[in-house]
Amino acid sequence: MKNILLVGASSKVSIDLIEKYSAHYNFISLSRKDNYSDYLKFDILNTLTFPEIDNLDGIVYFPGNINLKPFKRIKVDDFNEDYNINVVGLLNVLKFYEKKLNKNSSIVMFSSIAAKVGMPFHSSIAMCKAAILSLSRTLAAEWSPKIRLNTISPSLFNSTMSQNFLKDESMVERMSNKHPLNRVGSVSDISSMVNFLISDDSSWITGQDFSVDGGLSTIVK
Repeated sequence: MKNILLVGASSKVSIDLIEKYSAHYNFISLSRKDNYSDYLKFDILNTLTFPEIDNLDGIVYFPGNINLKPFKRIKVDDFNEDYNINVVGLLNVLKFYEKKLNKNSSIVMFSSIAAKVGMPFHSSIAMCKAAILSLSRTLAAEWSPKIRLNTISPSLFNSTMSQNFLKDESMVERMSNKHPLNRVGSVSDISSMVNFLISDDSSWITGQDFSVDGGLSTIVK
């Protein structure tokens, strides 16, 4: 059974992944929220809190945020905070656990539709998620053939971070109508793609970005 490290395991996608696929993988959970973590006091920005875990077959990095503001209202400190969560934490995890990864391991990172499609008020998160896209492709080249790296770029889906945008039926309808498939994403839409990318079914796929976005990034409605 594959050992898969889930970083940011309190996310709804991680929870759904564990609930649906625990029969297929041995999941090891890390989270700053102790009740979702197999190890206490974990902090993506402090490698001293990282547990030594050997014999890994994959890593999924979930931490992220949605910080939408006009550019003139975003302080440099806001950019730095977003970058730390999305990129620096990821770098810490990859640096620390690279040598713990077995041959044919799979790493899954999360970018965003905002990294590929210009959207107002997304300057900070788009910058961070574009960095993840570039990092994934570069390391896919550098670490092949031992390790595969791919990204998932969702549009809005029903997550903890998106609740402010889906507070009532009118907001859900408005957001749904922006997507060619006329709905926002579900947690299962994302967790099923994660499952595919950590499984042997994707063993000939690396350096790719998968837009799980209801068609929004490529179809004009």
